[in-house]
This record gives sequence, structure tokens and C-alpha cells, in this order.
Amino acid sequence: MQLLLKRYYFITLLFLLSPSFFVLHCSHAKKSLSTEIIKDSLNLFYGIAGKRGTILDKKYFIINHNDTWKIPYWVAYCLTSHDLQGTTKRQGSFNPDLELLLGLRAELADYIHSGYDRGHMAPAADFKRSKDAMTTTFVLSNMSPQTPELNRKIWQKLEEEIREHVNANGKAWIVTGNLFLSNDSHFIAPSEFIGLNKVAVPTHCFKVILLCNGHDIFSMYAFMLPNQKDTIKGMPANYILTVDRLEQIAGYDFFPLLEDSLENQLESIKPITW
Repeated sequence: MQLLLKRYYFITLLFLLSPSFFVLHCSHAKKSLSTEIIKDSLNLFYGIAGKRGTILDKKYFIINHNDTWKIPYWVAYCLTSHDLQGTTKRQGSFNPDLELLLGLRAELADYIHSGYDRGHMAPAADFKRSKDAMTTTFVLSNMSPQTPELNRKIWQKLEEEIREHVNANGKAWIVTGNLFLSNDSHFIAPSEFIGLNKVAVPTHCFKVILLCNGHDIFSMYAFMLPNQKDTIKGMPANYILTVDRLEQIAGYDFFPLLEDSLENQLESIKPITW
């Protein structure tokens, strides 16, 4: 609790004294290459997983975009049970991210007849708090090519289950991203691309969730699912792994500003229930 209060006072002071901090939170879709500017965003309250590409602040979520492969490394955001009380219906048109230059972004034509869905990293249903929040999720920098087998089935089920947990606990920080892995979970270069802009097709997609209830009790979960065309068997809970293991595979450090002893404890545990 003392740590959270210190963070609160520190962030409040920054808000009052720093114009750039105010712009970060209140202007829509501002881009920055500096992790120092974004590190105190509510969406990254417990730190940035790792910066490898272009940072795009979309106000409701943060994107770390790979301009070569035209998909996110990861997308991060804070989600509360209050956020989920909105009633905005699914709406929005898929559109290229105009903050990224031509040739560094995916275009609508890249996905047409590709056999892949435009798979949300920050899902639309998490942002029904307002029309603006909802429509923002449809920018292509928030997408990666996902098979219908993944996107429309077990991935959607996982997103639904995360919302259930957030409603029950009150708040969560979520990081979603893409991986390119061999059969033995080692990093490889992309082997499949779609469209003229060569949008890379990930072999796996992941989610890491830091849950916090009203009594400041934390729990942490990590999921890694195959982006395959064949049937993906089982339920999301069958694809849980420790956060430590996902960090080894992905090369990220999730929630690094969490108190060290708590972070180490939570990241080393593979939860037995979900």
C-alpha cells in the first residue's frame, strides 16, 4: 500500500509540473521513442516490458510496433471493472495507422483474401466504455494476422475469461503480443507474410495478466497459444505457463516496476486454477 501511495503522489506531482506528461495522458495517439516519457502512464504503471520498436500511445492502450514486420511486438493497457460497464456496441472500421509512414505499416489490402483474420491485440470488447475507445482498437497497428481457428475460438474465449476475472477482482494490467518460434520454442525469423507490405504472420500469440483486487492482492498469469490453422484443442487454461518461462522465450521483462520480491514470487508460479 505504501508503494502505491508513493507512486500516486509522484504521478500527481508530475501531472502538475510537466506539460509533456499532461500531453501524454490527454492527447490522442501521440508517438514517442522515449521510454522515459511513457513509463508513468497508467497503462504502463508497473513498467514497460521492453522496447524494440516504435511506441504509439493510443490513449487507451500503448503499442510497441515492429515497423519491419508491420505488427505489434506487444500492446499494453490497464483494464478495470468500471471500464467494462460501458454499453457501446461493437463498432469501428479497420484502418491503417496514419502515424506510421507508408511502407512501415499494414494496409487494408494486405489482409484481403489472405486467409487470416485481423486479430485484435487490445480487444474491442475491452473498450466499450466509449465510442472513441472502441473505434481506436480497429487501427491496424493493433492487429496481427491470426488464423480463424485461433481468433474466433480459443483466443476469443481467453479474452472473455480475462474480462470475467477483471470484473471479479477490479483491475488488471494486460500485455498482449506476438512471437515467432520454432517447435522447441526458440526464436526464429518470420517465415510467412501476407500482402504487398509483407505483414508477418506470428507462430504464437501471448497474453500476460497482472490482476489486483480491492485489497491490493496480486496474481499473475501468462498464456501462449499457437497461431495455427488446425484445430487448437483444449481450453485457455491448458496453455498457461509461468511468466518466468514466457520471459525466457520472448526476451521481455513483464511488470518490472512491481516490488521485486512480489514480482519474483508471482512470475515463478504456474497457477493451478484460472
